[in-house]
Amino acid sequence: MKRPLTVWLSSVLLVGIAFGNEPASSSTDATGDAIRFKRLVLSDRYYCDGVTSGDIDGDGDADVVAGPYWYAGPDFQVAHAFYQPVALPPAESPSNSMFSFVEDFSGDGRPDILVLGRVHKHQAIWYENPGKTEGLWKGHVAFHRVKGESPTLVDLDGDGVSQVICHWDGRWGSIQPDPSRPTEPWRFIPIGAAEDWPQFYHGQGVGDVNRDGKPDLILNDGWYEQPQSAAGASDWAFHRGLFSKGRGGAQMFAQDVDGDGDQDILSAVDAHGWGLAWYEQVDSESSSEFKEHLIMGDRSAINRFGVAFTQPHALASADINGDGLPDLVTGKRRWAHGPDGDIDPGAPPVVYWFELQRQSDGTVRYVPHLIDDESGVGVQILATDLNQDGRIDIATASKLGTFVFLQQ
Repeated sequence: MKRPLTVWLSSVLLVGIAFGNEPASSSTDATGDAIRFKRLVLSDRYYCDGVTSGDIDGDGDADVVAGPYWYAGPDFQVAHAFYQPVALPPAESPSNSMFSFVEDFSGDGRPDILVLGRVHKHQAIWYENPGKTEGLWKGHVAFHRVKGESPTLVDLDGDGVSQVICHWDGRWGSIQPDPSRPTEPWRFIPIGAAEDWPQFYHGQGVGDVNRDGKPDLILNDGWYEQPQSAAGASDWAFHRGLFSKGRGGAQMFAQDVDGDGDQDILSAVDAHGWGLAWYEQVDSESSSEFKEHLIMGDRSAINRFGVAFTQPHALASADINGDGLPDLVTGKRRWAHGPDGDIDPGAPPVVYWFELQRQSDGTVRYVPHLIDDESGVGVQILATDLNQDGRIDIATASKLGTFVFLQQ
């Protein structure tokens, strides 16, 4: 019988000051209190590139899931392995755990864990929660490969079953389990015409772009509009129009950034290079024309935006300061292609939140606030209330380990 691994966490209180060469500004929450984060090191070894949360043991507290471990909340002091842990050298290629998602796939009322590995090497596997029994969990193969750099688990079509958004055989769509046969491999449901989509496609998300009450699929190359009727649902209308002119981002979001009543798009400009941006919807009739506004550029624009770092390969959106506006959380991915790959690989592995501010003249700005400069991000970042105190917390996983930042 496996015993849970006890991890004694180190913590540092971060108070909104600048670290290294990266500037930061202070911020307050809706009550006027300064926003601070307490740093918890759940692991200082490289196991994974993604992190999520869920109440794994059913005790009412949120637990953190990263790689082969789930860390018991609310203090995250005890780590339980649910598949065999293998720590990896940080300089080598990414792990077999790029993304984790928590959902009851078996239908027994207990949350299971879905793990997605590298798109060209690893199968998607979900691990069945055994309840109170300690030890490794039974794994079930969900699908051969999940292609695309930023898949997400969501009930896209509203049928009550969550699906993983990805592409397969040249078509975008989702893989979905059959609840009546939960241990059988999942099936792929296409939504558009076949094209030559690269397996390492950058820039994808889900959001209601045209505000018709149905979530749409957002890509760096445009967006698929979900039809109102289920009939012919495999032929979603594709509104082609490039968002980022760079390689493309990571996660993408549809939000009303400027408060004008329509949906704008948020994305990284290049997940392995420079830049964050929001794309203003300027044609509400067709919902197909968008204007780029940079949130962060390269180092030549650091005075304009307040910060510059490369590889924003994981994005999350949440209202960090409680002012009712959605903010953006991201950071620098640590050594995505090793210590000599990509741009600026030796720069501090930072994590930032960008505060959305709407000005009195109708303009929008995002103000950067440093969370940490010793952790970085992988490909999936978590922004949620982990300790149920009403404040948004952050969790990251990178080649430097797994971290939680509790908002104080």
